[in-house]
Amino acid sequence: MKKQTKLVAILSTAALLAMGASMTSFAAGWEKDDSGIWHYYDSDDNMVTSEWRKDGTSWFYLDDDGDMLTMSWVDDESYVNERGKRLVNSWIKVPSDDSIDDPGEDGDHWYYFDSKGRKLTSTSKKINGKTYYFDEDGKMATGWYEKDGNVYYLGDEDDGTRKDNQWLWLERPGNADEDDNAAANALDCTDDSSDPCDDEGWYYFGSGGKLTRDTDKKKVNGRYYYFNEHGQMLYEWINDRKVSGAAPGSQSNAALDGNAATPGASQIEHMIYANVVEEGWRADGWYEISGSVDTETDDDDHWYFFKNGKVKRADSAKDARVKDDDGLVYVKRIKVDSQKMGKQFYAFDEYGRNLTGLQYSPDDQGFYYFNESGYPVFGKVASVDCDDDSYEFFFNSSKGKKGQGYNGEKSGYLYFNGKKLTADDENRLYFYNDKIYLVNSKGKIQKGKKGYNIENSSISEDKVSVEFNSDSSVKSITLDEGKGTSYTAAQLLAMSLNTDSTTSDYVDEDGRYDDAYVTIPFIQLYDNNVYTYRFINKKDGSFDASEMWYDVHEKITNRWK
Repeated sequence: MKKQTKLVAILSTAALLAMGASMTSFAAGWEKDDSGIWHYYDSDDNMVTSEWRKDGTSWFYLDDDGDMLTMSWVDDESYVNERGKRLVNSWIKVPSDDSIDDPGEDGDHWYYFDSKGRKLTSTSKKINGKTYYFDEDGKMATGWYEKDGNVYYLGDEDDGTRKDNQWLWLERPGNADEDDNAAANALDCTDDSSDPCDDEGWYYFGSGGKLTRDTDKKKVNGRYYYFNEHGQMLYEWINDRKVSGAAPGSQSNAALDGNAATPGASQIEHMIYANVVEEGWRADGWYEISGSVDTETDDDDHWYFFKNGKVKRADSAKDARVKDDDGLVYVKRIKVDSQKMGKQFYAFDEYGRNLTGLQYSPDDQGFYYFNESGYPVFGKVASVDCDDDSYEFFFNSSKGKKGQGYNGEKSGYLYFNGKKLTADDENRLYFYNDKIYLVNSKGKIQKGKKGYNIENSSISEDKVSVEFNSDSSVKSITLDEGKGTSYTAAQLLAMSLNTDSTTSDYVDEDGRYDDAYVTIPFIQLYDNNVYTYRFINKKDGSFDASEMWYDVHEKITNRWK
C-alpha cells in the first residue's frame, strides 16, 4: 500500500531562518546553541523543559534538559520528526516507545497521528477512503484480525487496509503468525480443532470486511459459493450435511469431500458440486468429473448434470428393479438441457452418473438407448450390445413413447422392446403378445402359402406347412410337407413350456426358455438378468403372459420382478 506522502513533516530552510530571526530577537523564545540544538526560553529567560512549545502552527517538545527532541516519542502518545515537529494527520513507521528498553520488541510498526498529534489506539479509522485498525498501543493491525467475534483481513505489515468485498487466497490464521491466534480461535482453526482447517484456501470478505463463513451459500457477483465454519470456500464435491439439515449426532458442518465419517452410497443426498478450487462457484449444467470420495465413486470420470449444485440422479426405490453383480441397478430418465438437441431425456444412476448403452427405465417400463456421449438415440440402431450378444434394435422416434424400444410389427418386421426378432439361418417361430409369428433370418414376418424350413429344435424340418391368421400370426403348422402332425399355436406354446425346468415357471436357472417349438423373446442385461415373458398356467390349460425381469442375482424363489 502507498502511504500518505506526508509521513514526516520537514521544516523548510526559510522557516528555520525565520525562526532563527525570531528566536534571537526576543528574550522569550527560541535559541540555537553552539551545538546546533534548539532551546526555548521563557520571559524570565529560563530554559523551558519537559514541555511543548508552539512555533507558527507546529508544536515542538523540549526534553528534561531543555533540548528540542527529534525523531522521538513523547509520553508514548505523540511523535516528533527529524525536524522536531509533532506529527499530525500523518503516518510513520518507527519502533514503539517501549522497544527502546525492550530488545525483544518485534521491530518497526506503522502509527497514525490525529489532528491533535495523538496516536490512534484501540480504534478503527477511515483514512483516504480505506479503513484501518489500531491496537491498544497504537500499532496498525495487519493480517488476520478479530473484533467482537467477527474476522477481518488487513493486509501485510506495510498495508493494513481492511479488505472489503474481496476474494483472497490466504494461509489459515495462526499457521504462520502467532499474532493471528485470536482470529484462529474465533474460526476454530487451531491445531487442536476437532474439524481441522486446510492450511490455505480462498476466503471472501464482504461488506464491512467481515469474513463470510458457516453459510449454506453466498451470492457474489451473481454466482453462489459455499463456506465452512472456518471461512474457507468449499470447492468440487462438498458434503453438505448442515445445509440439508443434519440429523442429531451427525456431522455438523459442510465440509470438503473425503471427510465423511461413514462414506458410502447414502452420502450422495448430501453432496453438492461447486467447481474446481480456482473457480468454486455452484455448479449448473454438464460436468465431466470424477465421483466423490464420500460416496466411494471417485475411481473414474463420468458426466453429471447439476442444478443449483445438486446432481440429477435416480433417487427412489421405484428407480431400481433388478440387481447386478454390485447390487441394485438404478436408472432414471430425466429431462435436462443438452448442448446440441435442446432439452432431452438422459439416463442417470443413483450417483448421478450419465449412463450410456441400452438401459431399462423402471419408471417408464421400457428400454432406451444412449450413445457413447449419453445422447438418447431414436430410430434404427444396427448393433446394440446386450450381455449375450449384439442385436439390431429400433427405438420410437415419434412423440408419446419417444426413444422407447418399439413393440410389435413395424414395416413387416417384429420387435420385442426394440429388439428385432430374427431367425439364425432360415425361419423361426416366436411368441409375441399372446400370438405366434414366423420370421426369417432378416426378421421379416412370413405369411405366404408355401413350405417353410423351420429351425426350432423340435421341429427342425424342411417345408413345414404353415397356416396364418389375417394379422399374419400363425394359426397352425403341419409337419412333413403338410402331410404329418398338425399343431395349433396354443399347442406349440404349451409344448414349449412343458419342459423340464428348475422352477415352476418353465425357465431354467438362467431365466431362459427352451425354444424347442416356439422361441420366447428376451433381452439379457445387467450381468445376465433376463427380461422376458412370465407364463402363468390357467385352469383351462392356457397361459397368462406378462413381461417381467428374471433376476439371476436373487434367491430362486424371489427372481421374478
